Amino acid sequence: MFVMNSVVANALLLTSSITITPLSSPTDIHWIGVSAPSPEVVWISGSNATIGRSLDGGASWQYFNPVNQALEFRDIEALDSDHAYALSIGRNGDSRIYYTANGGQNWQLRYRAGGQQFLNCMAIATNGEAWVYGDSSENNWEMIRGADGRNWLSARNAVDSQPLAGEGGFAASGGCIRFANQSWAIGTGNASTARLLLKRATGIRFRAIDTPMPAGPNAGITSVWPLAHDHVLLAGGDLQHPEVRPRLLEYQNNRFTELSEPPIDGALYSLTLLPDQQGLLVSNPNGAALLPNRTGSWQSLTNANVWNSACAGDSCYLVGKDGYVARFNWSTTSDRPAAVVLE
Repeated sequence: MFVMNSVVANALLLTSSITITPLSSPTDIHWIGVSAPSPEVVWISGSNATIGRSLDGGASWQYFNPVNQALEFRDIEALDSDHAYALSIGRNGDSRIYYTANGGQNWQLRYRAGGQQFLNCMAIATNGEAWVYGDSSENNWEMIRGADGRNWLSARNAVDSQPLAGEGGFAASGGCIRFANQSWAIGTGNASTARLLLKRATGIRFRAIDTPMPAGPNAGITSVWPLAHDHVLLAGGDLQHPEVRPRLLEYQNNRFTELSEPPIDGALYSLTLLPDQQGLLVSNPNGAALLPNRTGSWQSLTNANVWNSACAGDSCYLVGKDGYVARFNWSTTSDRPAAVVLE
């Protein structure tokens, strides 16, 4: 049974129509990371070691290759139009963190994982502290902490319990770790139980919490969004069994509540909370959907292959396979939205 959650209860209706506007982008790039520090500034990252930056809401782009290798930059965290961190994935040294301080013109290698270490996702706090979450190895958590963006150290004892066998994360959207509302949250997967790892901004260790999200190989939590140190939204599912539920949960007061199901099939890859908690945006290779109003009625936005999303102000961006990049704008009015897709 669906229980109304606080985010939905506080949500406002959006404009009478939402126009999904595709943006120009190279079709040979699979975009996975996206970060919008402001409505007009957006960074994207993906395959072929490619990163893009727009200063005009996606009307024009600059593209960069921090390294001349076929790395996949699956997460990007932009601080503003000049400063950004990019995370590549893979083993044998392919998991790396690059940093630019001049709008992408130059990139510095800040961290390179060793051996079989596989990093999935990264988040940056407002004070510059950073955490990177990776797949566990030999009963140890593989997490990296950067106190100031320059010095990055392994943090294998950052959780109050050992990892489960095979416990790791998903690099599908860079959303498996997030800092928001003075709280850190991590979603795990690929183990017998999908767990939520939580800590306050000033906390020392993460607390591991069992969740009812589907678990096992290729199943678990893909994206998290903390609203407080004990209040988190979670998205995920089972990549091999798209019919398995739940896929969207709210954790509050030590209780998990299933949220209404979005109108797209399969495990959810990304979860984005609209500014001021005015709605939820989810996506996966079968499309994207928006939950904008009090009644819990989802709006299907597109059936494109969308891996990730980001919002700032009244602008939201979608990115995905085969160079897919799109934008839509929203504002608060009393009318129910209807999606208009220009693609």
